[in-house]
Amino acid sequence: LLSSALACTLMRTYWPKNQAVYVCSPWISDFPVFDNRYGQFDALVPQARGASKIRLGAVLGALGALGPVRIVSKQTEATRQFLAAQEFSQRDVQVRLAGDELHEKGLLTPDFYLEGSMNLTYSGVHINQEKVSFHAGSDRPVVQRMAAAYAELNRRWDQLAQ
Repeated sequence: LLSSALACTLMRTYWPKNQAVYVCSPWISDFPVFDNRYGQFDALVPQARGASKIRLGAVLGALGALGPVRIVSKQTEATRQFLAAQEFSQRDVQVRLAGDELHEKGLLTPDFYLEGSMNLTYSGVHINQEKVSFHAGSDRPVVQRMAAAYAELNRRWDQLAQ
């Protein structure tokens, strides 16, 4: 689900102004998102062209070439390692670290909202039994849920700047 949803977002031809991609996870690691053995994702993530696996950091960098990406996390060893390994300087990717009270997890894009108990780590995505909800589409309840998520994450982002 995560790979398919991110691929669809990377295929956007229009990016809504002032709508960031929010990545909110207390723990983040650079796990493989796309199996690219046949080069089928090279056009979506050009900086990883030729790699057999495309990792989360490269996907976020590709999204940052389309529009703003805002990462909200906390100071964990996994997050520090993830951020240290990335080259986001040429992309619109920003990071704000919250305190230890951060427990919220979600991935919000103009196309979908994935929320629940899953951290964005290899274990969170592939091993642990997590409960997540996926919201996408143009039905009124979905649009309202995504608007509420944007309001909440924009508020949290602004609070972390202070």
